[in-house]
Amino acid sequence: MELKYSDKTLADLVQALVYLYILTIPFHTLGLRFIGLHIGLPEIVFIILVPLAIIHIIRSGKKLWIDKLDFFVFGWLIATIIVGWHTGFYSIVVNEIIKTAYLVVLYIILKWIISSNIITQIVEVILLSSLIAALTGIIGFGFGYIGIDTFLIIKRPFPYGIENVLQAKGFTPSPHMLASIIMIGVFIQLQKFTKNKASLNRKDYLIVPILLIGFLLTFSKIIVCLLIGIILILYFNYKSILSNSLRFIAITSVGILFIVYIFGTHFIIVEKNQDYELLKGDYIAGPALTETAYYSIYPSQYWSLKEISIKAIGQSFPWGLGSGKFNEYAHELKNNDLYPTHVPYPDPHSTYFGILAENGLLGLIALGGIIFFVTIMSRNILKENSHDSHFITCLPPIFITIAIEAVCTDVMNFRHYWILLILLASSFESIKLFSWKRQNL
Repeated sequence: MELKYSDKTLADLVQALVYLYILTIPFHTLGLRFIGLHIGLPEIVFIILVPLAIIHIIRSGKKLWIDKLDFFVFGWLIATIIVGWHTGFYSIVVNEIIKTAYLVVLYIILKWIISSNIITQIVEVILLSSLIAALTGIIGFGFGYIGIDTFLIIKRPFPYGIENVLQAKGFTPSPHMLASIIMIGVFIQLQKFTKNKASLNRKDYLIVPILLIGFLLTFSKIIVCLLIGIILILYFNYKSILSNSLRFIAITSVGILFIVYIFGTHFIIVEKNQDYELLKGDYIAGPALTETAYYSIYPSQYWSLKEISIKAIGQSFPWGLGSGKFNEYAHELKNNDLYPTHVPYPDPHSTYFGILAENGLLGLIALGGIIFFVTIMSRNILKENSHDSHFITCLPPIFITIAIEAVCTDVMNFRHYWILLILLASSFESIKLFSWKRQNL
């Protein structure tokens, strides 16, 4: 059915707002505070987008589809509300419920308005967003390097080889957040290089070093996740022509890098002549676990946060502490400790431990369902071998990488990862429709 002129104009406006939302993700810290909530540029665009998107959906007469993944996405919100009701609707809990509701509404609205024919354009916008993020980080680092301090970087002691390090963070809350946004752009470009070599131009070759420089200047631990993602993307793209020995090397490399990621985030190796006090708090979270003549191995804040999470789970299971209450619990637990929880790291810093600690068994069931159906969708996409877009087969290895990153990061609040989840669900539905039409011809 052909849309009327006014309806088409509305559809174009909604589509443009979706693009704008993605482009504002690297500018998350720019915004305002309202009743304890930070409303960044993406949220401002979202407030304008939602009513227009709802009108567009109603006018288009489009059939709205809900799949099994959606039930668990809604289940995550319901779990947050139920646990909040059980533990008490404190202001921090209500704020977390609002944040969760926002992400769930974002997911369902964008899923209903994104069609398969604009997925390629959205991927290009995600790439542009990653490129913008990289440039903000590079500019901030450049200013810092010549002695001009801005909020685009942070400066702190570094345990490995450099006394102090500048970490690019751009307009995001942390270097890790900036690195994760840039990482998705690197994966998109890598997929382009493996799938569409004939259509590459100079711009594509220029984008790669900009993304990599921006990523490296964050000095983020997820450089290991970047390497894992690169190996997985190459593995899935060339699996059919790889020898058994090369397949074994690829899988073994991922396993080794995973161990490196876990060890590197949970333990700090410090030279004996290094100033221990400078690293206490930001990095070191307890007395040395073992020592040699030249080095000492200390538990990191990530190790400490896992210990706190396990204690919280043991004390609050099956309901959990309540969303957002881990911070208060951690500070109370470590109040009289020689190694208190450092202020910039008040959260569990783990999706799995964090959800179980704060949202209990209900939260874990919701997360487990999301992971299960993401896995099912990914397997089906790989099985169909991406008839629709070069980017689709890139999604499964990206989600494996995100699952690994989630061991030490709360990825549930990363807006750019929710955009990828929406693309996965939309691509899966498109493949199902294509298969149904092919069977009924």
